Amino acid sequence: MNMKAYTIHPPGQAQRITVVVRRAPGAGPKSGKGKPLLDPVTRDRLLAEAAEGASDAELAADYGLTEQQARRLRHNNRVKLQALRRDLAARAEAEAEATEVPEPLKLAFRTLDGRTAVLRHGAFLLDGRPADLRRIVAAANLVRASAGQAPIRYPGVAPLIERACR
Repeated sequence: MNMKAYTIHPPGQAQRITVVVRRAPGAGPKSGKGKPLLDPVTRDRLLAEAAEGASDAELAADYGLTEQQARRLRHNNRVKLQALRRDLAARAEAEAEATEVPEPLKLAFRTLDGRTAVLRHGAFLLDGRPADLRRIVAAANLVRASAGQAPIRYPGVAPLIERACR
């Protein structure tokens, strides 16, 4: 049983009084935890918004907390918050790399002017049909050759052009 005893000396009385208090399990200053402010799903959603840059005032207004409670949640879950920020940064970096197009391909897309389209996950269309980058560059080189411009250098393109010219 979890009990605590202490002695008090009330003013105006000659004797001391011993007070014994029974504490409920999981309650009191030594337990370290009280009732959580938010359920785990809501807390994770709050932390995700905090990782994206939401301020304590915005979080407090959205979740019905005080700014101090939002700040305390952010502080108590700082390791999880750092991991979320790292994940966000890694995802943003991967998206930036996926959308980054090398210079020869930019030139090929400009040369074909609307005949190409970029789909998700690195897929491309040329004249409405699926095509790989070599075929797009080869088609751009044919247009550039007819205009008297220098061809775009890209790996594996020369054999495609030779086959198309036969």
